[in-house]
Amino acid sequence: MPRTNIKEIPNSPLTFSRYQREVEATDDRKRLLVSLLGLVGEIGDIQTVFKRRMELRGYPGFNRDLAEEIGDTLWYLASLASRLHLSFEAIAKTNIVKARELHSQGTVNRFDSAYPRDERFLRKFQVEFKERAIGRGAQVKIIVNGVFVGDELTDNAEEDDGYRYHDAFHLAYAAVLGWSPVVRALLRRKRKSNPAVDEVQDGARARVVEEAISLYLFNQAKSRDYFSEPNSVDISLLKTVKRLCGDLEVKACTAKQWQSAILQGYALFRALRDNRGGIVNLDLDKAEAIYKPSRASLAKGGRRARRKATGLSRRLAGRGKASTR
Repeated sequence: MPRTNIKEIPNSPLTFSRYQREVEATDDRKRLLVSLLGLVGEIGDIQTVFKRRMELRGYPGFNRDLAEEIGDTLWYLASLASRLHLSFEAIAKTNIVKARELHSQGTVNRFDSAYPRDERFLRKFQVEFKERAIGRGAQVKIIVNGVFVGDELTDNAEEDDGYRYHDAFHLAYAAVLGWSPVVRALLRRKRKSNPAVDEVQDGARARVVEEAISLYLFNQAKSRDYFSEPNSVDISLLKTVKRLCGDLEVKACTAKQWQSAILQGYALFRALRDNRGGIVNLDLDKAEAIYKPSRASLAKGGRRARRKATGLSRRLAGRGKASTR
């Protein structure tokens, strides 16, 4: 790339706009493909500098060489932006806003605070999940304040993957994000006093979006140990979820809030699935959803443990008989 004597540049604050103008003045070819291939080449040069440091015991010029290659990369980025008539300054500003949004912890959301009391989420409530056997499968029903709500759910799959407990995800969204059209419908908390909000934010399309997000995450969870580790919910995944939100009010929630909602939702899911039910306590002011076993789930857990112990004893007895033959 062209070199410019740094002494020729006035000693004044350097903005991205001014930098882009300087790059344009030193870009002799002004061709899109040259700018693109130059950028790719400079990224390779950065990799070469790191490779050299790994191979050499000492590399006193590492910082100097790396700074030069980063500068060359920046030059080609600005050149590429110019070729496509993009503002380098606007790109930088937009990127900073995006970075802040992705990494901000956010605040507790109350999307329904201006609505009548009976159209708002309860700030604290409890949901019990009850499972019952049906043939070779199982159904799950949820109870809120002693009342069964919603339909009985099955896995709708050939194998038992526990998806019948996926309402745990919607509850976590409600608790952490302050958003869940699905839970609003279940609890009859739709904001009917505002027809537009009832139609767009609480309507069928919004519920479909939420279910789509839940299903997308569930398909990803199978290869990520059901999000048992925080780093399993990465930025790439969160960006996809944010894009799926479209123009719904939940777009105000940060990626960090979504990460917390996903992790808490899957912690609930794993506990409910493993214990065949239980109770979820939600606190929207603390943005948390916590699992505790119910008496029924404890009893089922005890029966499962006894069945496993009996099965193990039989297998061990069988092995003992086989060894005496």
